[in-house]
Formats: sequence, structure tokens, C-alpha cells
Amino acid sequence: MRTKPGAGGLVAAVHSEEALATGTDPVVAFVGRSNVGKSSLLNRLLGTGSARIGKKPGKTRGIYFYETGEGHQYADLPGAGFARVSRTERERWGELADALFASGRVKVALRLVDGRVPEARADLAVREYLEEKGIPSVAVATKWDRIAPAERTRLRRRLEAAHGTVLAVSSKTGEGIDLLRREIRRKLEDSEESSDA
Repeated sequence: MRTKPGAGGLVAAVHSEEALATGTDPVVAFVGRSNVGKSSLLNRLLGTGSARIGKKPGKTRGIYFYETGEGHQYADLPGAGFARVSRTERERWGELADALFASGRVKVALRLVDGRVPEARADLAVREYLEEKGIPSVAVATKWDRIAPAERTRLRRRLEAAHGTVLAVSSKTGEGIDLLRREIRRKLEDSEESSDA
């Protein structure tokens, strides 16, 4: 565990279920396949380079919590699906994620999907998992800058058929980032209202 920094800084790198018990702030969880762009999107939203990024799947090997400066934290989870790690380590990541979602701290999950791959099995499994856990989520199509304008309408239709309403973003150009920030705030407000009711 680390001490609480200013906005954008790493709060904690959690590798055990016991360590999850120390946090109290509401959490926005970043979930999705390996190399879908979770850490890149997190850095864009925070306006920092705090989250580690790598071209090889499996760079994120625990749950990393970041201070937003807005009364909640972002949690960067290990990628679902392919990663160059042992089966035992993947199972441990799953147990850690289960513990986080069972803690009641996660108020919304961002389900990241590669905008170029609308129906990946791992993405559909993540959606089902979150629905089973009762975690509200937002589908976010990443790497939108890599899709030609002529292809966007067709791909958006396929994405929405598989994932419901989708927000398309680019961590590189900033496209869709402000809209995503507003949606995160709205979901957190909805969560707060429902807990007060």
C-alpha cells in the first residue's frame, strides 16, 4: 500500500484479497481483455502517465487504484483472456477481481472492448460476469482512432448489437473522452441516489 497522493497518482497496488479491505472510496473499475487499452484510457482520463502501459498482454498484474480528485478512485484490473502468465496467476487475478466486486465499493465498471473486434468471446463473458454480480457497467469501444470513418457506422451497429449502448473513445486523440467523463459522473450520481433511497 502507498500513501494517498494527489489526483492522478497511484493510491495502492493490491495483490491480495486482504489488502482490498483497507479502501473505502467508491470505485470505477476498468475491465476488459488484455491489451484492450485499459491503462491508456485510465491515463487519458487522469491526465497523467501513472498507469503502466505495455505492448505485451499481462502488464497489469494486480489491481491498481488511482486517486481521481473527485471523491472516487479508478481501479485498473488485469486483463481477461490471453496473457503470458501461468494459469495459477490468472486464477489468482480472478479471485482478486471477485473480492473487489463483492466488496460493494465498485459503483460502475467500464467494460472496454476493442472497437475493431465487436464480438470477442472474452468481452461477452465480461459483460455476463458483471451482470451476474449486479454491477452497473458502461461499454466503451477503445482505439476508435484506428477505425476509418467509412467503417465506423457498420462497426458501431455490431458493437451495440453485442454490448448495448457503446461510447466510442480514443485514448490517443481524446475523441469521446469528455462524453465518457460525463457518463461516469452520471453513473456515480445514480449509485449515490439509489444508496440514499
